[in-house]
Amino acid sequence: MGSSTPSEIPAMATSPKHIFFTDFDGTITSRDSNDYMTDNLGFGQPTRLGLNRQVLANEITFRSAFKQMLDSVPTPFNKCVDILLENIVLDPGFRAFYDWAKANNIPIVILSGGMTPIIRALLDKLLGEDSSWMQIVSNDVGALPGNNINEENGWEIVFHDET
Repeated sequence: MGSSTPSEIPAMATSPKHIFFTDFDGTITSRDSNDYMTDNLGFGQPTRLGLNRQVLANEITFRSAFKQMLDSVPTPFNKCVDILLENIVLDPGFRAFYDWAKANNIPIVILSGGMTPIIRALLDKLLGEDSSWMQIVSNDVGALPGNNINEENGWEIVFHDET
């Protein structure tokens, strides 16, 4: 197992005494952005909940279910982001925690199954300032072969790793 220097781990850059690790969807925000897209732009809540039940019954993997959910959203990615910016709100208690953590040199590291471009866009809008000091470890988004992410059926989730 290798070691890392503080420059490779942004949360360690200021030698904090504590680091706060958190989920994003439904924790920092009041609702899950991926569920919102699936329910409103994709195949809908009943199918999503059916996949959730299959995951809990060990019939399919979470990764497979999540990919199916996001693949059901045909909306161009930039429009998905715009729709989420209009409909996802900050959890009522998060702003006070955010301000306290920032003032007390407590880095916030977001560990999420969501997608970094969506998380970053929502943070920037909801916090009303540069939120780049928060590290995000999550998935990404990419264009499907031969497509552009900002066209119908043009994007897919790009998983952070193979887990």
